[in-house]
Formats: sequence, structure tokens, C-alpha cells
Amino acid sequence: MHPPLPHDALTDGIVRQLEELAGHLSQADPRQAAQILTLVLDTKDGVLGRMLHLVATSAFVAQRYAETGVYPAEVWLALGRTVNTLGNLAIDHLDEQREALGRITAQAVHDTGSVKATALVTRRHR
Repeated sequence: MHPPLPHDALTDGIVRQLEELAGHLSQADPRQAAQILTLVLDTKDGVLGRMLHLVATSAFVAQRYAETGVYPAEVWLALGRTVNTLGNLAIDHLDEQREALGRITAQAVHDTGSVKATALVTRRHR
């Protein structure tokens, strides 16, 4: 069992680090951004995967407390739906994009030329 933490010290630290990561990402060059996004979008060991695990653990804890009447059942059910929705979105939409980002990272190391925008990006920004 973990010792009790001062009021939300662990949570506050994680929030600060996520804010720092977002700031770093916003200033990154294309190769660095692809590297960061690849790690963030990893549904197993990346930030998204760990976030899904945290929300799933939250649902488990909420279930335990809902079963004893301490939490409303709606809290547990909402967390369960959130885990399912995030997991499905990540698997259905983000896994293949993570692979594309990995290719960009590898290409950027070997190719110093500029990367051309895809037709989708070009159409959306005209």
C-alpha cells in the first residue's frame, strides 16, 4: 500500500508534467513532434495507454464504492463508459496514425527535404 500523499501532490505533479509536455510539443519541429506524438498515442505503454489504465482503475474503485453505497452508481457507470469510448477511439483511429508518425520520424532522420502536406490537409486549409 502506498503511504498517503500531501493533498494531491502526485496528481498536481502529473498535471504539471502534462502541461510541460504540451508546451514542448507545441514548440517541437516536425520530427520531434512525431516522436512525442508516437509516445503519447501509444495505447499500451504511452501517455494515452497509461491514462486509459488510470480511468479504468478509477472505474474499478468507483464500482467498489458504489457497491457499498458510498458513491452513486452513475459515477461508476460513467467512468466505465468513458474507458470503453476512449479505448475504442484509440484503437479504431489512433493506432494506425501512430504508425504513420513513426514513419515520419524515421523519414525525417534520413531526409532533410520538406514534407509535403497531404491532400486532406491542403483542402482543409484553403
